Amino acid sequence: LLRLLQRAGHAPEPFFLDYAQRAATQEWRSVLAQCGQLGIAARRIPMGELGEALGELRPHRFHVPVLYRNLIAISVAASAAGALGIPHICMGITADDAAVDSGSRAETLAPLRNSLAALGRTLLLPLSELTKAEVVALGQDLGVEWNLSYSCLLGRAQHCGVCPQCLKRREAFRRAGLRSVDVQYARNE
Repeated sequence: LLRLLQRAGHAPEPFFLDYAQRAATQEWRSVLAQCGQLGIAARRIPMGELGEALGELRPHRFHVPVLYRNLIAISVAASAAGALGIPHICMGITADDAAVDSGSRAETLAPLRNSLAALGRTLLLPLSELTKAEVVALGQDLGVEWNLSYSCLLGRAQHCGVCPQCLKRREAFRRAGLRSVDVQYARNE
């Protein structure tokens, strides 16, 4: 997403939300590595207490403790954008995300877009019509170094290879015909 925005002439200012997701440490490392390659500074917003409090409301401990986290992320990003005078808020939501996550669907995001417009901000979702496989192919064309990316829900140093996100990642690379450039997994298929 950062490379796509840069190619389009934008100067992205990425924010990473740490809401007590299990993989927060590895995700943050990935953000720093990707941003470092592009000469961009990233900001981390610690929201662990919020994530823990919301996670405690759920009957089981999930890898991602916050339901509808995109709604929270957009609100936090709107606040940051307002403080910094940034007109656009951009997220990397894909068509595959919208198929399984109600917080990523157009009908859920439309009212937020309207609210942001009233605040003089726009919500950009440049990947929303693409599948994960199409995003992988686009990333490859843009020169993404996949070994610097992180998708695993478990937060271990190496992708586990069997959690739902690793399985989706494997399938996306397979469909894009790019299995050879994907990361090494702790467990093979």
